[in-house]
Order: sequence, then structure tokens, then C-alpha cells
Amino acid sequence: MLGDVSRASPACDRRWGAAALVVAAGFGACQFRSRPALYPAGSANDDGSGELAQKSARLLIGDGVELPLPAPRHRRFGRTEGDPDAGEPELGDDASDGEPSTAPPGCRTFRHCSTSGTSLSASPRAARYSAVTGLTGVIEGTVRWRGARPVPVVTACGPVDGAGVRVAADRGVGGVLVYIEHVDVGRTMPRYAGAATVGGTIAKRGCALAPALQIVTPLPAALAIHGDATRAQLRVTQPSGVLAFELEEAGRIVLQVEPGVTRIEAGDDSLGAAWVVAADTPYYAITDDRGRFRLDELATGSYDITVWRPPLPTGQAGKLVYGAPVIVHRTVFVDAVRPARLDVALER
Repeated sequence: MLGDVSRASPACDRRWGAAALVVAAGFGACQFRSRPALYPAGSANDDGSGELAQKSARLLIGDGVELPLPAPRHRRFGRTEGDPDAGEPELGDDASDGEPSTAPPGCRTFRHCSTSGTSLSASPRAARYSAVTGLTGVIEGTVRWRGARPVPVVTACGPVDGAGVRVAADRGVGGVLVYIEHVDVGRTMPRYAGAATVGGTIAKRGCALAPALQIVTPLPAALAIHGDATRAQLRVTQPSGVLAFELEEAGRIVLQVEPGVTRIEAGDDSLGAAWVVAADTPYYAITDDRGRFRLDELATGSYDITVWRPPLPTGQAGKLVYGAPVIVHRTVFVDAVRPARLDVALER
């Protein structure tokens, strides 16, 4: 907006109509007596007060529910302007990240709401152990395969590999979870927008749900299941019970992951299953393609190490049948000087 022309000089007034097509030149020749005043913020003529502007300042999330966007907060070097004594707010804290105070129906906060309106968890709980920096203890080792190698199983969908288990030429086993379930003293975990979350995503890929095994930590956390070009009926077995879902083409299912083990598979048992271990632990590793793993930043002491491998499926009438997972516990003593060694042999 160029301003109120009534404030221009008389000479400028006489030339204004002729200069309309060459406004840049006319404006350069016209000297306004004073800079035009802006309309007061929030007044009827303020550009941000119209209906369109007001609708643009609200967030429509479906089912006719609208949320006001938060008022802007101006920060300088992590401090709120006008409060020089305020400490730097931690990212992710509801009090400092500008999140709307009013959540949609069925949601604790807007950020933690699934597309179906199911309430998902917010920031993780505080660590259940004493966090210490500078820990130097290490456990490293290898998981190897003993016995006949796993072979694909054919279902109504097609061939399915053995639960994501990969056996190398030297019989190292990839895709096996190694973790410590409980510690009294442990390493500090990084915090960005809350603690960094591991796991929590599964994708349907042809005749399998991948990855076949993952760990989700810290808790509470959400689990998202993504579809591909073919829809599927899914069965989700959690510690509290069994749930059924329809995964549409390119669709997504979001649910709360429960502490313990969750299994996701096809309702007709035609897809390779996915297994989710949910635990509050700072120490976990998935073995690489040669079966190697490493857990570091440990305090001196004895640890119960859990080696967890999904069961290999067998085929019956074009369906996958799973038994119990293979779980091995080992006790390892760790000191602060040299790495502790743990080698484990697994079989079918």
C-alpha cells in the first residue's frame, strides 16, 4: 500500500492520474509530507483482522474441529524477549514450545494425536536409573548360527524369508536383538525434542512386514504401520490382548506400543511377521550382517544380557506358523579398563 494520497503535495495530486501507469516514476517525483500512519493492530482496517486472515490463523484438523494457532513468541539466543533472566527453555516442553493449550477431542495434546483421534503418549518418562557421564565399560561379541540354515516358506502371498534372520558365510547372524533390560547406573541419553526415540515404524513390503525385529525405546511411544500397494488385514498381538486392523493401500495405522513384546502379522497368516520389543533401556543393539554387536558406556558391574531372536516360521497349507521366540540370557561382568566378551550360538 503506497499510502494516503491526500497527504501528498498539490503538484503530486495534479500528476497522480497521469502517473498511474508509471507509478514508479511518479512515486519517485512525489515527495510525501510524512510517512502514512499504519492502522492500529487489531483494528477493523488491520490487514490481519479480516475473516480470511482469521481463518488462516486457525488449524482445521477434520470433523469440523478448529484449533487456534499459538501466539508468536520471539526468542533471542534461546531466551524469551523481555525476560533476560529466563533460562533457555528445553525443546519439547509444553510450556515453551508454543503448543496449543486446547487439544482436539480424544487427544492429550495436538502433537500426540493419531489420525483417527486416538491419544498417543507425550514426552517420555524420566529415566529409571541414575544417569552418569564418562562411563567406559564395553560389552562386544558375536551371535552365530548353529545347525541348518533357515529357508524361505511359501504362502498364499508368495515366498517369505525366515523372520529377517540373515546367516552369513561365517555363520554370523544378522538381525538379532541384544539388550540389557535393567540397569541402576547408565549413560546419559541425548535430548532434542524430548529423548531421541528408537524404532516405532513398520512397513509392509510385498509379503513381509519389515523390519522383522526392532526395539522401541524409551517409553511411552507410538508404533506406526505403513501400507504398500496392496491392502491387508492385520492382527496385532500385544501383552494386553489382540487387535485387528485393516491396512489400506498406502495407508497408515498408529497405535500405542505396550511394554513387552508386540507381534504384527497378517490376519490370514500370509505375511512375514514383525516383532517389536518395547523396553526402557539405554543399552541395545541389532547385530550386523556378520552377527557383531557392541554395548558401550557401561558402569562397572554385572549385567544380565538378553539375546532375542524371532521364531522361524513353518508353512502349513499356505500359511505361516510361528512358535516361541529364541531368548538367551547371559551374565557378563564389565570393568572400566578392557571390553567384556560375549559370544552366543543360536539354532532353530
